[in-house]
Amino acid sequence: MQPKEIKKYRKYFQELIFNKKDIVFYPGKYPNSIFLILDGKVRVFLNYNLGKEFTLTVLESGDVYSGHTRAFGQAITDVKIALIPIEVFRAMLTDLPGLVFGLVNVLGDALKGSIDVIEGLVFDEAGMRLIALLQEWSRDGETTDEGILIRLELTREEMSSMIGSTRQTLANIFKELSRAGLVELKQKKLLIKDFEGLKAFYK
Repeated sequence: MQPKEIKKYRKYFQELIFNKKDIVFYPGKYPNSIFLILDGKVRVFLNYNLGKEFTLTVLESGDVYSGHTRAFGQAITDVKIALIPIEVFRAMLTDLPGLVFGLVNVLGDALKGSIDVIEGLVFDEAGMRLIALLQEWSRDGETTDEGILIRLELTREEMSSMIGSTRQTLANIFKELSRAGLVELKQKKLLIKDFEGLKAFYK
């Protein structure tokens, strides 16, 4: 958008300035407003008090975002934003169809980020369930100089079913644990090389 295109709407804008690392918005702060990034970058993320933050997208100059979501926004740089009442933004979409393209791009990035978060959470939960299963099986395992050797009597499909995941997810988890030096697959056997490290891996 060019300044002249939005000139007639500027009287409805509330401009705000934030310093780098400031929280720009959080759930419930601006429920009836649209954010227009005038300058700078804002990281949009989720925080569920799990000790982790899940980034959905990064807003840049010209991007728009809705204040009614349950996401947080933090300034990556010094930031200037305009708060636009929702009803005014609806009128702007009619007059300035170019806004739609920016909105679609932001929504696409946020959706991709949301899917990445969901996949990560599912992967972690499946990993924790697998580790719990291996801990149970390790009680009947063979203690060797290399670690605890477990005989695998189930197929990969059966194991993935037991932890509520797919065979591919199971394979990816085993690859991750192998790269970390915690386990080693040996045909119908699994060697747990670092039992304590395995227990703490997904915590």
